[in-house]
Amino acid sequence: MTTPGKPLEIHDYIEIALRRKWYIIVPLVLSVVVSFAVYKKLPKIYTASTLILVQSQRIPTEYVRPTITDTVTSQLNTLSQEILSRTRLERVIHEFSLYRDLLNKLPMEEVVERMRSAIEVKVQSQMQYDRGQNTFSISFEGKEPRTVMLVTNKLASLFIEENLRVRGQQAEKTSDFLSKELSMMEDRLKRKEAEIRTFKERYMGQLPEQLDANLKILERLQQQLQTTSENIRAAEDRVVLIRSQIDMLREREQGLLARQTRREPTSRESTSATEDVAVGGTPEDPVIAQYNQLKRNLIAAQAKYTDNHPEVIDLKQKVAKLEPRVKEVIAKQTTEREARRRALRENRNAATEPDPAVAVLDPALERLLAQYTEQYNESQLEAKRLKGEEKKLQEQITLYQRRIEDTPRGEQELAVLMRDYDLSKVNYQSLSNKKIQAEMAENLERNQQGEQFKILDPARIPEKPVKPDRNKILLMGFAMGLALGVGLTWFRESLDRSFHTVADLESCFELPVLATIPNLKEEEKKAA
Repeated sequence: MTTPGKPLEIHDYIEIALRRKWYIIVPLVLSVVVSFAVYKKLPKIYTASTLILVQSQRIPTEYVRPTITDTVTSQLNTLSQEILSRTRLERVIHEFSLYRDLLNKLPMEEVVERMRSAIEVKVQSQMQYDRGQNTFSISFEGKEPRTVMLVTNKLASLFIEENLRVRGQQAEKTSDFLSKELSMMEDRLKRKEAEIRTFKERYMGQLPEQLDANLKILERLQQQLQTTSENIRAAEDRVVLIRSQIDMLREREQGLLARQTRREPTSRESTSATEDVAVGGTPEDPVIAQYNQLKRNLIAAQAKYTDNHPEVIDLKQKVAKLEPRVKEVIAKQTTEREARRRALRENRNAATEPDPAVAVLDPALERLLAQYTEQYNESQLEAKRLKGEEKKLQEQITLYQRRIEDTPRGEQELAVLMRDYDLSKVNYQSLSNKKIQAEMAENLERNQQGEQFKILDPARIPEKPVKPDRNKILLMGFAMGLALGVGLTWFRESLDRSFHTVADLESCFELPVLATIPNLKEEEKKAA
């Protein structure tokens, strides 16, 4: 019995423990024995693990860009959803005859969930394997060591196969998607090209790139118009000149007829008048005058312009056109002069007297008048033709002026079309490059040259179970036995009312103890 109100010291606890040692030893031993028995009875759980390396693609990424750029963690999350699905795990359960005792008791959903909880996919840390985020482990726990090893290796092979399938499928889908987008962009580019072609056909001659050409054509047309106007003035001057010459000839003809009517000319006077018209009185032929004027104009034009200039070409054509007529006129004039000389000689020899009642016209004067009349008509036709050319040139000048004025209005619309076309062309080229990259990536995955999973450490048969933990169970049993023994000791000590020391007796009765009788059995034990 402990003394009330007296604090217990360390030797008091030791005395209590020695005195009640069986209350502590027996529960402690029993608890440890029961813990060991429980450990023996509990099912043994084994764990097998395999280490997988995420091997980078063999072709440098600078040459072929992969279509899958996710991290290892993201890829494993995606693959785990597929591998740990109910369909896949059911196949593994039936293949290795797993959880046979549970299949008859629980539904397949719970069995699959039990297996899913027994599988662990973990990305290894850099400190553990010195591989960064390029390795991960797959572990599986079960009751049979060999089955655990086989299932772990099966799961590793499923991850490798699924990775290859997913990467190949994604590369193929990327290539197909880019093919469709490229086809759509090609159609859009063709529509833009058709719109630009239609616009150019509608505004042909008014396009911005034709502005310089239109300005040059307009300048050339204005020069041609100026040349044609000058030719018209020259033709009109020739018409006036030839008309005045025709009038002079007709006046001379009328004067000759009047003299023949008033008096009978002598053969000497008649001969002089004929010689005056045929030889000395015939002016220069208009054709020859026109030809000489054109030659002078051509020489002056060649001094200012090149041979390809429109004015030089026009003058050359006109000179070439008049040359046959000039030769014909010269030949005709020569023939007429010879005829007149013969006629004069015959008139001198015959000395015949004309009939004063009949007025005889000079044949040379008539021919010259006919020639002037013909030249007059030709000059009028030439002037009319040149005026028609002038009108056409003015119409063309008006047309090109309108084209030049309308060019800025169509330039804005063409700029919008060209901007859309250039943007579509850039997008088409970009998609084309991406399509080529996607096809290369698809071939890379198809030939298994891309990123792959490689088993570094295959699963082995586990040598000892990971569950239950023997040391942990025995430690728990020891702790429970010790706690039970201490509790029993405290309970038994609290029920004990006897005195064990003189101090306990004096403290309880507050009387001094005069003598003590030793315990002979204890003394004998101590002596022994």
